Amino acid sequence: MRGISREVLARDAAWSLADGSCKDLTIAWGRWEDMYAAALIPAARLAALAEPASVCSACPIAAECADLAELSGYTGIAAGEGYRNGRPDVARARAPRERRSA
Repeated sequence: MRGISREVLARDAAWSLADGSCKDLTIAWGRWEDMYAAALIPAARLAALAEPASVCSACPIAAECADLAELSGYTGIAAGEGYRNGRPDVARARAPRERRSA
């Protein structure tokens, strides 16, 4: 038996987005994603995630949203977390390494 493709799984997950807590927050969501993408330090990234995370915390489809972000290779904020190319954006959560002088 053949497995279900990522495209089919993503399409199925996308059907549930209309039930999300963020469905009427398109403008605010875009602003939050812009703030997150522009944040250069971990504290600023955490601050940029505060409002979307509060929306997502009570969302009935947060798990589906995270699944869709992973399946579709999404970059932005999904399920209250930062994503880059469909993976949790943990690299941006860490402080940058200090350069060593020679």
